[in-house]
Amino acid sequence: MKKRLAFTFFTLVFTVGTFGLVTLAQPRGDDNLAAVTVQEGTNLRVALDTTLSTKSARVGDRFSATLREPIYVNGKEAIPYGTRIDGRVAEVQPPGKTHGVGKLDIAFEKIQLPNGYTETIVASMAGTETNDKTKVSKEGSISGPSSRKRDAAEVAGAGGVGAGIGAIAGGAKGTAIGGGVGALVGLADSMRRRGKDLELPAGTSLVIRLDRPLTLQVPGNSNR
Repeated sequence: MKKRLAFTFFTLVFTVGTFGLVTLAQPRGDDNLAAVTVQEGTNLRVALDTTLSTKSARVGDRFSATLREPIYVNGKEAIPYGTRIDGRVAEVQPPGKTHGVGKLDIAFEKIQLPNGYTETIVASMAGTETNDKTKVSKEGSISGPSSRKRDAAEVAGAGGVGAGIGAIAGGAKGTAIGGGVGALVGLADSMRRRGKDLELPAGTSLVIRLDRPLTLQVPGNSNR
């Protein structure tokens, strides 16, 4: 009889303990969360946290940017201010000695809300807010300012100097010869040097465009 009571007591304790463990292991659902979809084509205005430059960037380098303006969907805050967007450098083209333009391709991969919620993002560059004539192509490539105007001015200047020297040495014919030689020297010198590197310092404002709808789980009571 005592053995049967001890066995029953042990079984009861084991069952209650197991039930308690199972209960504690169950994830707690948050009924206050709601799915919100931000539509394709939505622009996100962000500020770079990391400096990007054709002089130092390498393919695969990681970078991040922070959302400057919250995004609302039907009056509900879908993407709060301060949300972080992570990405990587996809391609780097330093400015050459002939084209003189530096280019960067960057890929956006992940978005992380301030509460830690993370989701994959499919987006591309839509524009920058800089004062150095940086351009963004339809494919999302970022190009730095061209050095063509600078090169043309240098070639013209060298040609003028050569023409002046030629005029002193041999009149009109000397002017023509000297101008041609000076222009060639100026062209050779401009081709010898690389163009200006593209640099996007930390804090640079970028515009990112969603290329696919983005569905997020957000608090249901986060109304505007």
